Amino acid sequence: MKKIATLAVLAAAASASYAQSSVTLFGIADATVQVGRGSVDNNVGLGSGGLSTSRIGFRGVEDLGGGLKAGFWLEAGYTLNNGNGQNSNALAFTRRSTVSLMGDSWGEIRLGRDFTAPYNNLYDAFGDNGVGAILETQDLLGSTSYGLQTRTSNAVSYFTPKTLGGFFGQVQYYRNGRDASPATNRDQYGNGYGVRVGYENGPVSVGVAYGETDFSATVGALTTKVDTKNLNIGGSYDFGVAKLLVSVGQDKGEALGESAKTRLYTVGTTVPVGAGLIRASWTRASEKDSDARADKFALGYVHNLSKRTALYTTFAYLKNKDGSNLALNGSVTGAGDSSKGLDIGLRHAF
Repeated sequence: MKKIATLAVLAAAASASYAQSSVTLFGIADATVQVGRGSVDNNVGLGSGGLSTSRIGFRGVEDLGGGLKAGFWLEAGYTLNNGNGQNSNALAFTRRSTVSLMGDSWGEIRLGRDFTAPYNNLYDAFGDNGVGAILETQDLLGSTSYGLQTRTSNAVSYFTPKTLGGFFGQVQYYRNGRDASPATNRDQYGNGYGVRVGYENGPVSVGVAYGETDFSATVGALTTKVDTKNLNIGGSYDFGVAKLLVSVGQDKGEALGESAKTRLYTVGTTVPVGAGLIRASWTRASEKDSDARADKFALGYVHNLSKRTALYTTFAYLKNKDGSNLALNGSVTGAGDSSKGLDIGLRHAF
């Protein structure tokens, strides 16, 4: 009888422990027909992630009691049109790979691979996806020495709790080593930190973020240290009939006693219409010490067939000036020339 009672207690304890834990499988399947037009070469093909990046992931939370929770998040990106992993042929958890401790009163400590603090502060109608994506994460003159870093590995991050009357903050520190340039793999190398603070309550959301990363790069026959600094300020206001989004930023790189700066501006809006959403934006990237500049105008529509499935289309026009030769949807355009792009796609979330 004692053995039976002991087994019953253990089974009840295991059942209670299991009930306090949860694991979720989630993902997005997004395919888009991409059309690109440039002065040098055009492109038409099937792509992935025109509305949201195609991904698959697992996340879970365990209630440890006393307001303390443990959690994990593993998320891999892939290209739906060919089934490959986002950054290689293999599927890898390079979008996010973290483990966390969370407290209701003190916030969250998160360890692993995640978005950088400045990237978390982007306010854009197109969410950095598809032909209408913000120019913040693109290089104006083809240099990869100081553009905004999207993600970082080996990060330790702290997030404030959601009990501060709408105020929030993030502090992040990472060490990836200095033995390779972001030109090789932007979000894998470099040592640095980031900070983000802001306020979000009801229709209002505002934030400011700053980050620094340093790494080693080879310029000619000389290996030198490169310092990058990224600053952005943004916000949004939901009027009900439409939401306004605004971002201003600056990316700066210093090496061999010289520096370069790119300034970025974005104004966008989203307008709900029945089962759909109209999106529009203007974004500009301009190099401070030259006349190089790119302006992009984008207009799109998302039609929700259900809570999980949507049809969408986006048209974008990009105008380069002087040395800038950014192009849309795989097309090629000459310096100072324009480019056009069109996305037509289907997204399903699960």
